Amino acid sequence: MQPLNFDVPIDIDQFGLTSEQLIGTREREVIRRFWDKKRQAVLDLGIDFFQPFTREHQKFLLSTEHEGALLGGNSSAKSWTAAAKFTAIMIGRHPTIKHRTPCAGWVACEDFSLTKDGPLKALLTLGTQYIAEFNQHDKIIKYKNGSEAQLKSFESGWKKFQSAAIDVVWLDEEPPEDIYKECQMRTMRTSGYIFTSMTPLEGMTYMYDQIFGDGNEKKYIDAYIISLFDNFTLKEEDIERTIRNYSSQEKDARIYGKFTQMAGLVYPEFRKGKHTIPRFKLSDDYVVFTGIDPHTTTPTAVVFLAVGKLGDEYVIGEMFLEGSIEEMSAEIKKGWLGLRTGWSVMDSSAQTEIKIFGKDIYSGFCLNGINALLAPKGPGSIGKGISDIRERLKPTKLTGKPKLRIFDDCPMTIKSMQTLTREKYRDESRQGQKDKVAEGRHHHHAALRYIYQVGPYYFEPMTAPDELPPMDDAVGY
Repeated sequence: MQPLNFDVPIDIDQFGLTSEQLIGTREREVIRRFWDKKRQAVLDLGIDFFQPFTREHQKFLLSTEHEGALLGGNSSAKSWTAAAKFTAIMIGRHPTIKHRTPCAGWVACEDFSLTKDGPLKALLTLGTQYIAEFNQHDKIIKYKNGSEAQLKSFESGWKKFQSAAIDVVWLDEEPPEDIYKECQMRTMRTSGYIFTSMTPLEGMTYMYDQIFGDGNEKKYIDAYIISLFDNFTLKEEDIERTIRNYSSQEKDARIYGKFTQMAGLVYPEFRKGKHTIPRFKLSDDYVVFTGIDPHTTTPTAVVFLAVGKLGDEYVIGEMFLEGSIEEMSAEIKKGWLGLRTGWSVMDSSAQTEIKIFGKDIYSGFCLNGINALLAPKGPGSIGKGISDIRERLKPTKLTGKPKLRIFDDCPMTIKSMQTLTREKYRDESRQGQKDKVAEGRHHHHAALRYIYQVGPYYFEPMTAPDELPPMDDAVGY
């Protein structure tokens, strides 16, 4: 079959204006009407009629780099453009990527509800003439040429991304770093492709370092940036109304697709490198405390915190567990092997609100040997945990280094520290700051916070005496 036509039908460079500068001009309205007709043809007939809005969209589509990203503001057509690239590879009609078919592909985003409303709709629309069936139960799109695309979610955890070789992976929005690394491994054997379509709302994450470098590392991801103004199907009044709702801090990311350090970060002082450290072998006298954020519908998050004699503290491990309570308890116990363990602590709602087969999940863990404390609950309890963590991020006078550091192979905890924000009022200049954390899916932060709400501390190892004193015949020991 002939390669698809990914030419740009209207090159706005001919007007000598950017897409944003075209707002309010007669030319912009003429362009919008053209794209309205083009859009309807795509919705009716699929990818054969798909073409990119701008040169930047086109560069991403035609790039043959094995790792790529399309950074875009909201409604910038980033997802549909990525869906077109994915579909073109899967059906063997990509103009510049000549990968073997049939292909094995993955499409993943935050959760399955988003997959259904976003990526899935684009894939089914663009592939309408090339799809044999969509198995809704198994979440697999089967193409007529034998290619298959599996829908996946970031919420399922990195273990669900362990599999055989994969030819092409499309990640809709930024995934956790451990999932991205798994996707790299899956495409390595096939010389395959990974590309991400995303609005960079999480701040300066690992993805920023991979795209732009951090001053020391090589840049790995071939990235292109598009803005909300580049979607010529949007009406000007809709654009203006949308922009009004964004704060000044949000505009760079939500309009222009640029990385920015978002306002309202809970830990603005956190820096990778300063607050992270390569894994090393702990001495035997460290005490390890365990924080558990249990769930039934999403994986259970576990964090291990080691406290040393000199007051140094390290997050030395993390888990994201699925399965029965028995299986999760067994995994936590494996994490304790070879360590001097202190207490464990769990979300207090595990005793009252989180139930399996009518029984609270807290009792289930206790019956399986995870005898945890319950994190304090009440006014100021969350704030205490966060303020204690922030205090430990400060450099100490003794060493000049932070008291708390995180092993750099704990990506989910690190990402939470980098991106956790507080909830915000719409008009904070008038209403002030809202004192509530948007913890949401930051489950590993919650597990770490529980530890600090109780208060970890160092204690000396218990040692047995060399010999027992003589036993008193009357009273014993």
